[in-house]
Amino acid sequence: MISLLLTLGVVAGAGVLAPMIASNSNSSAYGSKMEEYIVSNNPQDTADVERLALEFDRKAKEGFL
Repeated sequence: MISLLLTLGVVAGAGVLAPMIASNSNSSAYGSKMEEYIVSNNPQDTADVERLALEFDRKAKEGFL
């Protein structure tokens, strides 16, 4: 009985962890793409970086990137 509960717990844990791991790898790729986008537009100050980050987010949501 206890082994069955442990097995179910492991399977349920794997089902929860897999999407979290997948989303983490996607977010690091997203961050890298954002960094490339910002650097490629040669920002001159902090305001440029913030503007480019918002622009990247908007374009990513609209599917332009």
